[in-house]
Amino acid sequence: MRVVITGGHLTPALATIEVLRDRDAEVFWFGEKRAFVGQKNQTLEYQVIPALGIPFFSITSCKLQRNDSLKTILNSWKLAIGFFQSLIYFSKIRPHVLLSFGSYVAVPPTLAAAVLGIPIVTHEQTTVAGLANKIIANFAKKVAVTFPSENKNDKIVLTGNPTRKLVFEIAKKKKLPQKPLTIFITGGSRGSHNINLAVGEIVVKLLKEFKVIHQTGSLDFDEMVKIWGELPKTLQKKYQVLSSFRGEEIFPIIDLAISRSGANTVVELAALGVPTIFIPLPWSGGGEQLKNARAFEETGLGVVLREEELSPQKLLKTIKNIAKNYSSFKKNAGKAKKLANPHAAENLADLTFSVSRK
Repeated sequence: MRVVITGGHLTPALATIEVLRDRDAEVFWFGEKRAFVGQKNQTLEYQVIPALGIPFFSITSCKLQRNDSLKTILNSWKLAIGFFQSLIYFSKIRPHVLLSFGSYVAVPPTLAAAVLGIPIVTHEQTTVAGLANKIIANFAKKVAVTFPSENKNDKIVLTGNPTRKLVFEIAKKKKLPQKPLTIFITGGSRGSHNINLAVGEIVVKLLKEFKVIHQTGSLDFDEMVKIWGELPKTLQKKYQVLSSFRGEEIFPIIDLAISRSGANTVVELAALGVPTIFIPLPWSGGGEQLKNARAFEETGLGVVLREEELSPQKLLKTIKNIAKNYSSFKKNAGKAKKLANPHAAENLADLTFSVSRK
């Protein structure tokens, strides 16, 4: 079976690709090569996908601005180019199914697939669908979702969020925490300036009680390294500053996390059973990060600290509260793990095969 994959959520796509290839599916990728128009920065998918030996077909697209319809109209020519590019690529590949992982980049291939009668499956990672994903869902045969939906549309299938097998393997091997607890702080791949600022104010107090691994992103990396350099040698040994991280290196050793609450992050931390303070991105579409974080909080394994409430003192107090009541939080790990379906990638692969026109 030939499967074309497109979309903006790379992590669940990679987990699903692993399963599809195990089942001898031939996989192709439609996406953007450049992260920003007019710049040489490559998108993450263009760095990763070709390295896996998967053919990468570059298409043109544009963000759909719900609150700026004029900008969307002015940029609509890019959608048209992406549509015709997709038609040409489809005619060469002759795929049996299109699997979308949402976002604006998936709109042109979806429209082209619909015109050509190619079955479409789309995965909705978040609790709140964006404008692009709502458009894609209209043309899809099946809409796979991460979380249970109140929408009873026959199209909707609960698969869970495809997550790397590695995460579940690490979860099985995680050992009981040792004192001092190790805290992992992350603001996402690009980092969070506000979280970094708050941590910088309290890092000395933190290091007197905990070990800290701090993924800053590139923006504040130099500043946090400077702070590290001004610490006493005894505290430097307990503080690790990273611009980026690899889950296989970090996940086995963390006891508590402070993080944004994108769906991938929430599911991975749920699978690991790690008590977490979530600071949702305040401007995420439809408040999706807040909803993701609340779902985790309701299991009893985490706490939501909204960014408008964030201060160094409030963050420190929240950390100390979890540390003081660590066993009470940790006993809810089993409930949280229900948010992470270890078979989600297999479920989505099953769904993709089932709608294929092969």
